Amino acid sequence: MGDQRSVLLISHEPEASPGMIGAMLRERGVDVRTHVVLTDPANPSIGFPDPTQFDAVIAFGSFSNAYAEHSRPWVAAEIDYITRLMELSIPYLGVCFGGQLLSEALGGSVERAPEGRDEIGVVSIGDVSGMPIPSGPWFTWHEDRILLPDGVEVLARNDNAVQLFRQGNAVGTQFHPEADVELVSQWLRIGPDHVPERTSAAELLGDLTDQAEVLRRNCEQLVDWFFTDVAGAPV
Repeated sequence: MGDQRSVLLISHEPEASPGMIGAMLRERGVDVRTHVVLTDPANPSIGFPDPTQFDAVIAFGSFSNAYAEHSRPWVAAEIDYITRLMELSIPYLGVCFGGQLLSEALGGSVERAPEGRDEIGVVSIGDVSGMPIPSGPWFTWHEDRILLPDGVEVLARNDNAVQLFRQGNAVGTQFHPEADVELVSQWLRIGPDHVPERTSAAELLGDLTDQAEVLRRNCEQLVDWFFTDVAGAPV
């Protein structure tokens, strides 16, 4: 593949971009390719590219639920692809929904979060001792939670959910390091009904605006950690 890094970004809803992570990779000269699964929800695109073309794969969030019966055919295909990545030792970063699918690929599961344990907004992900990233602030938006099998390394959890975990060179997050005002604005247009009554679009976007600089810095630190320490291929 030469000296230039090549990374596959898996998006789900076509209206949602890869956010700050996608922008950072392009700024660093990475050869970025995007595969969108739900361009046509009636005919999901599950013909994923040959994984051996890429130095790493990053999969992002979705308004779909991993356990929803109508989603399972394409979700199962994506889980198979993640399993193949791990078999080939191709580094994988799963963000939110992408992390939930990694949990399933590892033998874990995903379930609806108990009442009051869903999260939306800027949060702390809990103790990150020994990690080169901060506990917060990070943006999050999820109504489900990850249940990991025994033996998977949990790197951070808060009172609501497992937030960061790793198995070899595969990493999953429950939070959204890539989220900025532009991306969350896209999500709000796609899924306004998913915003709980305890907050509002204006409050979410206001918090993101107020903390934009530190959120970008935190995202850069996570990208650096993933590609340097996990993937062994700095970008």
